[in-house]
Amino acid sequence: MDAWQAVTLAVVALLAGALLPVLVQLALALRALRATAARADQALAALTGAAQRVERLAAGLQEGDRLDRFLDGVDGLSRATSHLLDGARIATAVGAAVGPAVGAAVRSWRESRPDGAPHGADGAAPPAERAAGAATAP
Repeated sequence: MDAWQAVTLAVVALLAGALLPVLVQLALALRALRATAARADQALAALTGAAQRVERLAAGLQEGDRLDRFLDGVDGLSRATSHLLDGARIATAVGAAVGPAVGAAVRSWRESRPDGAPHGADGAAPPAERAAGAATAP
């Protein structure tokens, strides 16, 4: 065998060794591509069906001004919600302004008796008066 034949055989063997894994990977990629194409066809069919249903729904809403009535209802609901939120803001502001004053008035009313003697928080006499009253009891 001549040198050029040996070199040619080595080059062919090298190319075959390099191309064989490439061809196997190409075959696997084509198989995966076929499976993906089948799933894409199914997804496209489902998407087409959904688009047709949306078109039928839109056509139904456009008939007889249903869409306008629907949007008017949504607008009215939005306005009512806005008014409720405004009322809640006002009530919160009033509560924040009046609450401390009412609390102070209730505390002051509970702590004072008509004769001027102070009461405790539970309406009973303060601890000093109870101790003094217990010491003088028979």
